[in-house]
Amino acid sequence: MADSAPAGNAENFSINVPSVKLFSGDTVTLPAAGVTAIVGPNNSGKSTFIREMSTHIRYGQANAGNHGTSHVVESVPLEWSGTREDIEARILQSAKRVNTGGQGHFVRPGAQVHVNSIDWRFSDSAISNGLQEMYDLLVFFGDAWQRINGASSVEMRDIFDDPAVSPLHVLQDRGDLFSELCNISMEVFGQTLTLDRLSRQVNLRVGEPGIPAPAVDNIDPGYRDALSKLPMLMEQGDGMKSLIGLLVSLVTSAYPIVFIDEPEAFLHPPQAIALGRILGEQARVKNTQIVLATHDRNLLSGLLQSEVDVSIVRLERRGDDGTRAHQLNVGDLREIWNDPVLRYSNVLDGLFHKAVVLAEAERDCTFYASALEYYEPKDSLSILPGDVLFVPSGGKDGFPRLVKVLRSVSVPVVVSPDLDILNDRGKVRILVESMGKDWSEFQQDYDRATAEFRQPREVVTVGNVLAALNGVFTSRQGETFTAGVRQEFMAQLRSRGNPWSALKEFGELAFRGDPVAAQRLLGNLEEAGIVPVRVGELERFAPNLGVAKGAAWLPAAITAGCHKEDPARRHVAALLKAAT
Repeated sequence: MADSAPAGNAENFSINVPSVKLFSGDTVTLPAAGVTAIVGPNNSGKSTFIREMSTHIRYGQANAGNHGTSHVVESVPLEWSGTREDIEARILQSAKRVNTGGQGHFVRPGAQVHVNSIDWRFSDSAISNGLQEMYDLLVFFGDAWQRINGASSVEMRDIFDDPAVSPLHVLQDRGDLFSELCNISMEVFGQTLTLDRLSRQVNLRVGEPGIPAPAVDNIDPGYRDALSKLPMLMEQGDGMKSLIGLLVSLVTSAYPIVFIDEPEAFLHPPQAIALGRILGEQARVKNTQIVLATHDRNLLSGLLQSEVDVSIVRLERRGDDGTRAHQLNVGDLREIWNDPVLRYSNVLDGLFHKAVVLAEAERDCTFYASALEYYEPKDSLSILPGDVLFVPSGGKDGFPRLVKVLRSVSVPVVVSPDLDILNDRGKVRILVESMGKDWSEFQQDYDRATAEFRQPREVVTVGNVLAALNGVFTSRQGETFTAGVRQEFMAQLRSRGNPWSALKEFGELAFRGDPVAAQRLLGNLEEAGIVPVRVGELERFAPNLGVAKGAAWLPAAITAGCHKEDPARRHVAALLKAAT
């Protein structure tokens, strides 16, 4: 028998985790109504972090150690507001109060809790011991395999107004929530859902019968036949089952606190983006605090699209220091997100790697990644090739922005510009300072090493230019004058009389004025994580290839095995040394 409606106001009740303290001493702050994404390389403790957070909330700091949480999380304080009546009003938004055996209980899918638990758990003295049984009413935890069965069929209730003990029972009672779930399914999978109310078990089917649902006391045989032909959700792929299994619980039960481990599991990239956007919208619209562990930049992209309050925390394990946490400045991330070039780069993948190497263009990244993959001997490498991510910066000007974001969450980052970056003192200084170094420690060597290139340009005659062009293009007179050739042609024109062009052409061998200062400068830059291409530029790793700059160079260089030769090996070794 159900009781009358509560006197409280559900809007006045809130509960959230304001911060989490780790055994390492780090503290992470969480948005009260938003999404906190826990990221990091493999085996950094992402799943452990959210699991131990959940355990602390259920059992409190005093008892959490008895339930397996002693590795990462030290304490998880809870903040809550509202009267007893407000709390009950919030609970009754997704639960029923029933009297069984003379005692009142709140009943909802996955929970049957004594009414007096509100008084037992929501007091200054008791809340430090965790929510205990109230956890099941207020907190949701979903891991990958549990979610696959989250929308499994369930027996019909004996009496239609019995409390719902499954999310599918809630969908029977709430057409508005079922419509919300169908809209999500259409957005992600392009298919709607139908709730099968005719079978002995309630279940979800994929698609529509194409016939209007008849009255419950007049079931049309045509509708029954059309319904039976729709495939059941639980017969679909793991991606669809997992996503709907997760969202059916979130849509039907407005949990104030939600934990999700790898929500992107089994999903294709476009679906992971859509899920991130949906989770963000759920948190924003329903005033929910979501904490999730992920290793998918597509999910992060979706979260950013949702305009929810997002916090990104990167974990890393440091031997005796345990698991460390680094919180990303979301303003910095938004700056990258709003950049039309960097937004579609793979920079967010850097959050899940042990080191990131920034290079000027995609071709540079591909060549260096290939050189690292084929580096021998492998056992001499300080880091596994799969743990290193190569990210194009879109040119030299993009380096500082990416360095700032990656360093803010303690991602080891190395920058690999062409050697001609030295022709712009301002760019070098900004880059050095973005790596956390003092420019004054580099300035003297920079001035001495580059003095010869900073002299006034020599007077160039037409004959000088023609001679230079003939030297490059005489043997290629039958070649089509493509955009790439034109670019190379113009580069030759610009380079005549420019002393800096020797850096790209001859690399570090071009330093003749003060080679000692030059080597000291390059060495100090490498120690700072800036590893200029000592041969000059990418194409100088294969100077005798016979293929001009442009799209044809990279496949030709890889085919010729230039990425396995000593110059490329030395450069890759310098990159890894700077990263570790």
